[in-house]
Amino acid sequence: MRIVIGEDSVLFREGLARLSRIVAAMTEATRLEQTLQHADREQFDLVAVLSGCVSGYRLAYPQSRFELTVPSEAVTVSGAPELIAQMLDKLVANAVDFAHGDTSIDIGLQVDKASARLTIGNTGPALPENMQGRLFDSMVSIRSGGASAEPHLGMGLYIVRMIAQFHGGVARADNRTDGSGVTMSVDIPIMATR
Repeated sequence: MRIVIGEDSVLFREGLARLSRIVAAMTEATRLEQTLQHADREQFDLVAVLSGCVSGYRLAYPQSRFELTVPSEAVTVSGAPELIAQMLDKLVANAVDFAHGDTSIDIGLQVDKASARLTIGNTGPALPENMQGRLFDSMVSIRSGGASAEPHLGMGLYIVRMIAQFHGGVARADNRTDGSGVTMSVDIPIMATR
């Protein structure tokens, strides 16, 4: 028996849509890799970029509540502010997808003498132990517990890792110590203050 799937069939349209999402995600990652090779670096205030992005997230995700904790003084880093914004977009979208109910997305920036730690946390399902070290790899996703019905290809956190590395940083994901959710963090070297 031979099954012929015509262009008007649901299976054909779903398969075509899935293939289109795969191509778009891989194109975005490839484009970012090329951008990183030629990106100009500048010194910028990470607090200002973070504050501006969170203002935008409050409009883009009206169903979510954002709590922002940042230092009162500027935190100067070297890199590309638009890439930091792209990285934040991926981390926040991930946190929103997994947040439970009316809980907040907690965004913070802590600074020590050499680096800034950006954190994005949400109350929700914990990460499986075997995934914590692999979550920022290409094509890795554990979205079965997420709120979104769309399939995910695991490219968003891979993009986060590439942008963190461009800025001399490291991205990681950890379960909250109380087991209530997950915190994603990115450590980025800061510029010395005079």
